[in-house]
Amino acid sequence: MPVIQQENGVKSVKGLPIRWGIKAYKELKAARGDAVGGDLPAPYIQLSKLLDDVTDAPLPLDGTDAKLCSKAQKLAQACLRKKLRFVDQGKLRARLESICRQNGIAPPALEKDRDVVARCCDPAWWRRQLRKVHGRAFEHAAIRLGFVSSRTGSYVSDETVRKRMEQNRRNARILASVKMENNLDQAFALAELVEKSTSNKANRRGELMVRMKGMETIAKECGHDGIFVTATCPSKYHAVIQGTGRTNPNYQGASPIEAQAYLNKTWARQRAALEREGINIYGLRIAEPHHDGCPHWHMLLFIEPLYCSRAAAKRRVKRIFKRYAWAEDRGEPGCFKQRVKLIDIDWSKGDAAGYIAKYVGKNIDDEHVGVHTQDGVEVQTDLTGDQVIKPCQRVEAWAAIWGIRQFQQIGGAPVGVWRELRRVEEKTVRNSPGYVLDAWQAAQKIEVMREDKLVTEKSADFAGYIKAQGGVTIGRQYRIGIAKREAEMEGRYGLSLGEKPVGIYAKENAAAVYESTRYTWRRAAGGVAVAVPWTRVNNCTQPSWTRYATEPAPIERFTDAEWFASIEYRQLQDIHERYYEF
Repeated sequence: MPVIQQENGVKSVKGLPIRWGIKAYKELKAARGDAVGGDLPAPYIQLSKLLDDVTDAPLPLDGTDAKLCSKAQKLAQACLRKKLRFVDQGKLRARLESICRQNGIAPPALEKDRDVVARCCDPAWWRRQLRKVHGRAFEHAAIRLGFVSSRTGSYVSDETVRKRMEQNRRNARILASVKMENNLDQAFALAELVEKSTSNKANRRGELMVRMKGMETIAKECGHDGIFVTATCPSKYHAVIQGTGRTNPNYQGASPIEAQAYLNKTWARQRAALEREGINIYGLRIAEPHHDGCPHWHMLLFIEPLYCSRAAAKRRVKRIFKRYAWAEDRGEPGCFKQRVKLIDIDWSKGDAAGYIAKYVGKNIDDEHVGVHTQDGVEVQTDLTGDQVIKPCQRVEAWAAIWGIRQFQQIGGAPVGVWRELRRVEEKTVRNSPGYVLDAWQAAQKIEVMREDKLVTEKSADFAGYIKAQGGVTIGRQYRIGIAKREAEMEGRYGLSLGEKPVGIYAKENAAAVYESTRYTWRRAAGGVAVAVPWTRVNNCTQPSWTRYATEPAPIERFTDAEWFASIEYRQLQDIHERYYEF
């Protein structure tokens, strides 16, 4: 049974955050009532078993990030000690993988033994893995204990979303403090570079809507019907009943990752059935959470029949979607009504993209009411000055903690080539085949300054890009691909051989590469004013053997990330492990 302890004058359940412990203790006390001895009520036994289950984790749920960092350091040191003892790399890898599994961490899935060893001996790698595993265990426990619902905190628990907001603020401070310089001696803050990419939520939404609009244009021109699909998981994947806020009696403890796997499996079967029927589909899929964190999908799809009429194709699509959505736990209450909802797109009522625009918009900040900037991040507060958690922040935290891909294009031409075309200069493709030039022109967006205002003179045309690539349902037979070259890249764990994009090429003539404009970036001088002591190991009087060790020159200005990635740190760490641990 759960262990009851006294904490800050309040009885709570050991291993749970204080807010959870208070609620759990009250529920345990209410469920037990006046029962004593072995005659314990069934609700009490059931709740006790659940609490034992959620607290039985490799890392305590109430553990702080500092404790995770400390544990990461200890595990990295344990792996370093094994590295000194084992000569055979295969045996060393097996032992390190065992240490990973004992701590609930999946070992690195890499081919070379030395790459696995390098990661297991790195505290930063352990920190990332422990944070991911602990965050998911924490959030799954919150779901099972009823702390994720429309009444207690939609999509994710309050603790997780606040932790994510703080992480975003830390990232914003780092991005603003780092200055980068390219090979043309142009200097930018790293935050400026991020703002120009699809990491900027406004840019991301804009690109998604351009792609959706392009597919809609193709559908109208080709006479393809549209359908809007909402797919939901069976009852056993939902922890809380939305109407009452009570625990769902059918819930079997599944996490959002398991629910997402169910949706993926069902979608794979539906796609295969459509292919057998000779029906092509294309569009956009959005994954978002129910109030209790269980994912559901919205899909805007366009239908291309190959061997039947438009009306027959639409009927077959609806039949296939229903058949596979109803297959698991068929006939349970709400199965036929809730599992899958299908709406025909009525072109007379407006654009098809309008059906999905509000779901795309959930990635953008809400209306700026009571907003101020803190560390480069906009923060919204209520009348009392407390920070408001906006729905979009909860959705973003949910996707981040569970690693769920929110947006996915279905069919159509690849977006990677579309983005690469924007990096290619006009003079480079001037003498290219006509379809390459058409694709380049379609990808360009031209903006000009008029009366101190940025005006779009030409919008990007995703429909034109799809046509240049050969059509919307050609699969992998598109005409233009991304050109790549093998190159040695130096990373945190040494040199590795990989492929780097260098431009685009026409598949009919792979030798003709149209190179894109790419820059070589380096840290600008004086980019970060963070003083870090160069020793980082031991400030005590050193033994006599240290004078024979090659010591690096002192570094006055250094970021934590740079220091832990440096050769000097690894050398000192090896010296420390070799002489202080034995």
